[in-house]
Amino acid sequence: MRTLVQAAVVLVVLVGLAFGVQAAFLNVPSNAQLVAVDALKALARYHVMDSTEQLSTRPRRSLCFENRVLDRKTDSFVLGSFVLVGKRQRYYDLGHGVQFRGAGEPAYKVARNRFLLAGCPEFLAQRLGSLLLQWRQIRVTDVRSDGVPAFDIHFGRPDLGVELYVERPSLRPLELALGPGAFAPRSDLEPTRAGNRAELIEELVPTALRNRLRRG
Repeated sequence: MRTLVQAAVVLVVLVGLAFGVQAAFLNVPSNAQLVAVDALKALARYHVMDSTEQLSTRPRRSLCFENRVLDRKTDSFVLGSFVLVGKRQRYYDLGHGVQFRGAGEPAYKVARNRFLLAGCPEFLAQRLGSLLLQWRQIRVTDVRSDGVPAFDIHFGRPDLGVELYVERPSLRPLELALGPGAFAPRSDLEPTRAGNRAELIEELVPTALRNRLRRG
């Protein structure tokens, strides 16, 4: 189970299967759970995320690019998530924790929050999917975000957790908040399936990892 949860796409399938078994043998999943599953599927389809974080008094633009990277220890491809915050702060994760590149390394909690707020699609789907499997009581609220009708989907503990805002009915991700309430760190999300791959690699991926990226 834990091995499957590591992969975002497999995780989405796993979540779907879990609710299918529950519906067949135990009880029918709630509408909120089904909305959450569909929102994760929609999120995982993207490969690039442009976002504006509101972690401090001054908003910062973030950019995330995801690609499979060869893990030489296992001789297999793993998810690589690469983030640029502002013009200088670069982060990446290959499944072993957030790594920072650049001058003036921030505290780990700040680095982790900045990485999460970048909204890397598959990475985020994986994390939220894990919360969905652990905490079945998903809360979905009809709201407005960015001036459009949206769902506010709360994953995790009621007093903590993570909130993902998605447009209704397309489920396009709009906003991410690291907790409930108006003062929680949050970011506006702008996903895309396309982008200039060569420029993204040049700007975001460490030189030592570029020859390990899966092509295509």
